[in-house]
Formats: sequence, C-alpha cells, structure tokens
Amino acid sequence: MNTSIFRFLSLTLLSLVVVGVSCTGDAPPNPCTGVQIDIVYATTPAIGASNNGSITVFNPAGDSVSYKLNNGAFQSTALFNNLAPGNYVLTVRNNRGCLDTAQISIVNYGPKYAQVKQIVAGYCGPCHLNAGNSGNKNFDTDASIVSGWDRIQVRCVNGTPTFMPQGGQLTTLDKQRISDWVMAGHRISD
Repeated sequence: MNTSIFRFLSLTLLSLVVVGVSCTGDAPPNPCTGVQIDIVYATTPAIGASNNGSITVFNPAGDSVSYKLNNGAFQSTALFNNLAPGNYVLTVRNNRGCLDTAQISIVNYGPKYAQVKQIVAGYCGPCHLNAGNSGNKNFDTDASIVSGWDRIQVRCVNGTPTFMPQGGQLTTLDKQRISDWVMAGHRISD
C-alpha cells in the first residue's frame, strides 16, 4: 500500500474519531442546576446624614465564596461598610460559580430615634420583643416603636401608672433621650 494514502486515511479516520467524540450534541451539565443559595445577612442603619450603614453576610461563607453590591466588583469579604441609605442588590457567588441575589435596604435613622431603638432593644427584652406582647405592645419593628411612642413616653419616662422596665427605672440620660425623640416628632428620621 502506498504510505501517503495510508497516512491520509489514518489522519482522516483520526479526525473523524476526534470530531465524533467532541460533538455528541449533549451539553455538559450545568453545575448550578438545582443549587439554591440561602443568603443570611444583617444590616445596620445609616444614622443621620452619614453614610454609615452596613451589610454583613453570614451565609454562605467560606474561602471560595465572594460577594458584591449592585454593579461593583466581587470581593472575598462578607462585610460592606460606609453605606448610604437606600436599596442594594447583594450578589453571592459560590465555589461552583453559581450566583444568587438578595434585595436589601439600608434604612436611615435619625440620631434620636437610633438612641431610642437601642434603649428599647436593651431594656424591653422578653416582655415586648421577639414576639413578646405584654400589655398588647410588641416593639419588634420600627413601625411599632414609632406608633407606640406615647406608651414608651408614659411608661418609661413618666412612670404612669408604674415605671417600665420592670425591676427599675431607666437612667436619667435614657429618659431624656426618649423625651428628646418625642419632642422632635417621634419619627424614624428624628
């Protein structure tokens, strides 16, 4: 047999085999099919006119996870600081390259309200937070604190009919902070 024809037939057959293997018509499986990323995060509000809000991502976490806000670049750190009040899109990318997003808002608290919210969180505990509903008042949300401003003033500052929290009065400074917020208009923005 002529060696040039043999070489031609061998190369042609090899080409057909290679082409046949690589073009099966089946796309490789998508590594993200069925993958759901549960994004768990916490925010801190921006207070006053400052860009001092933050987002911290707790899950997913790890060396191979990256995060970005809006159209920014991905970063390995799960903390975003110095955020202005507003809406953000958090995108999380896992080790397979799968993406998921969460819509997050950074609220803008006024400095007086921020102090009152901290007082409520520190003193109202099991009675009025985390589904506590003593006296038909629950202060889990900003709206419930704002709508309950009069009750907070009467019970915590004036002591009518008795002082709250149970077991003792607030400090003079904390009572003044509540009064200052009430006098400013008892809004989130105050």
